[in-house]
Formats: sequence, structure tokens, C-alpha cells
Amino acid sequence: MDTKKKVSEHTVSHFNFIKLNYQEYLRFDKDARDIYIDKLIITLGSGGAKYINTVYPSPDPKETIDVSGAGDTFTAAFTLKYLKTKSINESIIFANEMSSIVVSKRGVTTPKKSH
Repeated sequence: MDTKKKVSEHTVSHFNFIKLNYQEYLRFDKDARDIYIDKLIITLGSGGAKYINTVYPSPDPKETIDVSGAGDTFTAAFTLKYLKTKSINESIIFANEMSSIVVSKRGVTTPKKSH
């Protein structure tokens, strides 16, 4: 779940993960933070992302040109990798990589990872 609106306990119970940026996390009910800590993935911009008590730094912080689509890219990349691997760690690392590519370009774009 990626949300910009207030999240209710009923809504949260239906999702495995909730992606919030840091400002959204600060607005998230403090008691709910503790209850749902294992569902919250907090994006930290160039600082990467945090899950439970682990910070996953951005693997290749680049100059940020435009943040348009960065959160959507993170969510899509995380979901794709998680469905493939069932690994939260690998999925967050991959999502960070893809988001790092997107913010280094102007406008809404898609990441192209070179192999």
C-alpha cells in the first residue's frame, strides 16, 4: 500500500506492506507505528529506505534532478522483486536502485538498468 491519505487500522490490516515517505511517516499515528512496524517501509530520499530498525542506504546516490515518480517507482520495483523472491531485503535494495535511477533524470521516466 502506498498512501497519501490517513490510514485506518481497518485498512492497514489488509496489506502486507505500507510504503510511506518520511513526512508521511511522521503524520502516521504514533501508536499505529508501533503496532504495524513490521509493515512499514519508510523511504528516506537519498538516504535510502528504512524497514523495522534497518536502514537500506541508496546504493548509488546521484544528484537529484526530479523526484517525480520516485515513490511510484519504489513501490513498483519493490512489489516486482518481492513477488519474485519473497525477500524483503532484496526487494528494498532493488527498489532503492530503481528509484535512484529515476530521480537522476528530468520528468517522469522509467528506470533502465544496464546489465
